[in-house]
Amino acid sequence: MRLGSSKTNQNLRGHIMRVPVVAAILVLGLSCGSAGARQLWLPTVDNPFCPIKTYMLPELAEHALSAIDRDKQPVIVVSARAMVEEMAYGRFLMAHECCHHTLGHVGSNRQELGHIGPQRFFYLAPQLRRMELDADCCAAKLLAAKRELAPIAAARETMSRFGTNPTGAHYPTGIERAVNIARCASEE
Repeated sequence: MRLGSSKTNQNLRGHIMRVPVVAAILVLGLSCGSAGARQLWLPTVDNPFCPIKTYMLPELAEHALSAIDRDKQPVIVVSARAMVEEMAYGRFLMAHECCHHTLGHVGSNRQELGHIGPQRFFYLAPQLRRMELDADCCAAKLLAAKRELAPIAAARETMSRFGTNPTGAHYPTGIERAVNIARCASEE
């Protein structure tokens, strides 16, 4: 299903911790410290925005996520569907997830929280809005510097579809993110 369909938009308006994401984290052992992603066979994709191993997972409702494997190595997981059906948006997703790592969002939260389980999101929730805006801005600047305008436009369009609704639990609204992406891209 295309990202722009109304049914997909309803699914996109869900919470950060949907069942497929929880399953991906448990299966891959990402952030939770169990089995490392390197032990499983998953297709990878070349990520031109950072030297972080980027895996593709066929069914990933969140489109992408950043994590640390059991060996404390950064990894990125992207939705294979998003990469195939919306290639320009897929490039933005890869840049955005790279930025979560380079901005220290993934490692610092893991160290600060120091525990495992769903309660970590309770403590992280107040920071999620700022982290998403920062990662969007970083990705927009990175793509603008490389003169990749199609991924920026695709991200703005995708975020705009949310309108005044949050793009995830404790995330900014779609309008906030689209405006932020445009502003940051123009700064470059």
